[in-house]
Amino acid sequence: MKKRLMNVLLPLLTAGLLTTSCGDNETYNAGFQLLYPQTYSGIYANTASDSVIVYCLGDWNVKSDLPATSWCSLDLMSGKGNAIYSFNARFDQNETGMPRVAQFTIYDKDHPTEAYSSWRYLQYATRGDGSLGSAALVKTIKSSDGYEASIAYDANARPVQFSLKDPEGRVGRRYSITYDEITSQLRVQTPATTLEGEMDKGYQAERLYSQQDTMGYYSQYYANGMPMSMNYAFSFKHVQSDLGTQAFSFLLNGQSLQPDSLHHADSLRYYRKWNSDSDRLVEKLQLKYSAKDNRCQSVDVNQLLLGFGECDPMLLLSMFRYTRSTSILSEAVDVNGRILVATELNHDKSVRRMTVTDERRHTEVTYDFEYEVPAE
Repeated sequence: MKKRLMNVLLPLLTAGLLTTSCGDNETYNAGFQLLYPQTYSGIYANTASDSVIVYCLGDWNVKSDLPATSWCSLDLMSGKGNAIYSFNARFDQNETGMPRVAQFTIYDKDHPTEAYSSWRYLQYATRGDGSLGSAALVKTIKSSDGYEASIAYDANARPVQFSLKDPEGRVGRRYSITYDEITSQLRVQTPATTLEGEMDKGYQAERLYSQQDTMGYYSQYYANGMPMSMNYAFSFKHVQSDLGTQAFSFLLNGQSLQPDSLHHADSLRYYRKWNSDSDRLVEKLQLKYSAKDNRCQSVDVNQLLLGFGECDPMLLLSMFRYTRSTSILSEAVDVNGRILVATELNHDKSVRRMTVTDERRHTEVTYDFEYEVPAE
């Protein structure tokens, strides 16, 4: 957001939120109305910036209240009174593996003990996609059954390009993702359409739309028709006019979906029906997890459980963060048998190789992961 300064009239604001003071020797106006952010604001490990909008009665300055907060800076630290100021707070990416806090206080220059206001930022350990801020960025995934996925990222560790070659070498899926931080719009360009939605501070949307397609979160319902809370159960659905419908339903039984929380879907129901009436698949799987962390690489490796053919790229990229369980699967079971998952890790705990053995269908697929090399 560009920095700007505007003179305003007091009737535009709520006077009760400002302070008018009278001393023994002078009469003065001093005070602030912090329009944005609120007193407390949570941001993700890869959130690059946030807006500060404040109305100031008198001349002012700002100071940082906590040590070791060089990772957070403000574009403006002082100004004149009787004006609204809008400027940016900027954040370094959090690669510490732990949340951290910065706090600022804005003071009236002439009356610092009478007029001041504070706000703080909690920067989560995880990015908007649910991966840790230090998580390695997956560049390619090659499977033993002939698929190859390629992914590119921007400077904020956000995926901007995805393509998938099938075993015949054809690129059947290609996504281009753009993030408009001025309008808070997320856009996903596919070969068939462009989907759009409003994104949050983690660069994600609850739902994306185009004239042809829709993808996003959907509620599940109790027998009486009331919607369940998402931390109990929810679905992700992708409706494509040229192909058909994919739906993934997750049962969490009340686990927290707050940033940095640990949560694991207890079961997965997968439904796919392409436009051919005979091309239909339903999976109902009970899930078990290993002790390995699924947040140490940018992609959600659990999405490869059923293979690239059934994987939705937006879930592999973790563009809908709640579908990412925070541990890597070890096993999935249904009435017909088991799917076993084995992983080999790099030194940074990211996945180097994953092998999925479907004992029900007598198949085994190995996935090899390659990563971007950090700049020197």
